[in-house]
Amino acid sequence: MTQHDSVERLVKLAGEPDLPSAEGMQRARAASERAWRQMLAQPVPRAPRRGRFLSLGLAVAASLALVAWFVGRAPELALPVMVGKVVAIEGEARTHGEGAEASLKLNAPLSTGTVLETSRGRVAIAFGTALSLRLDRGTRLAFDAPDQITLSAGTLYVDSGGISASSALRIVTPAGEVRHIGTQFQVFVAADLTRVRVREGRVLVESRDGGARQDLASGEALEVRGGEFFLQRGLPAFGGDWAWAATVGPVLEIENRPLAEFLSWLVREQGWRLHYASETLQEQAGQIRLHGSMAGLEVSAMLERVSLVTGVRLEVRHGVLWVGAQ
Repeated sequence: MTQHDSVERLVKLAGEPDLPSAEGMQRARAASERAWRQMLAQPVPRAPRRGRFLSLGLAVAASLALVAWFVGRAPELALPVMVGKVVAIEGEARTHGEGAEASLKLNAPLSTGTVLETSRGRVAIAFGTALSLRLDRGTRLAFDAPDQITLSAGTLYVDSGGISASSALRIVTPAGEVRHIGTQFQVFVAADLTRVRVREGRVLVESRDGGARQDLASGEALEVRGGEFFLQRGLPAFGGDWAWAATVGPVLEIENRPLAEFLSWLVREQGWRLHYASETLQEQAGQIRLHGSMAGLEVSAMLERVSLVTGVRLEVRHGVLWVGAQ
């Protein structure tokens, strides 16, 4: 067998895995070049010409085998991908990733492979292109992929931005997987209990083994305990169970925005319905412009300030914001 045959046989033994990413190929080439240069730098004792060629051939084969090994491992060496950014934070929260732990900061980027713990804080995250994620106190969340997160404890609120919006987001829980179609909903996990509650839109819950599925609509909630599903209907879209999410969400910048836009944003955040006293007032709300800022104000203070500035009476009764109420 010739040296060429030996090299070819070693390369074949190394296998032919799928091509990696450009980064993986670059790392493989660099490693191969380092091995080659180290081999050339070593002093070679005098030997018959045939022995020198044999050593050179084996070194080439070893370098090629090293390349093949890096190619095979390339998928494991995938780089983290940025999936979101912190847009609001209240209290303390921390991230864990690549063996490091750090306090979470406003505008901090979040990437795959990161675990986020809120402990005594609350966090709002712009996720992907349209989603808003909000984490209540005592929540632990892992960013697995650009379209998947794992909720192991606590409460997560999701807002897609509207019923017409779409997202491939999957939320993995101890009870199974949660998917949605343009909606507002929250998922709660504690020990062996997983609860999913829908404010708007639709949500699909599928058990871990795929044996059970439940489609949820607005006003419905599903509790999963010990593999059993318990469904509730007719629940309100506002109140204590939802109020925490509005406290950590980013506040709308009202400067030079129409009153109607502010009111629409507010009722969506609170889960209320909007009712104008007349069509004329509704048209006027689209023309009245607001100025200033609502940052740091509670909901009641927002309503009071807008009412004083615009002269339009605003009142909340049983989950309905009445505009121009008498």
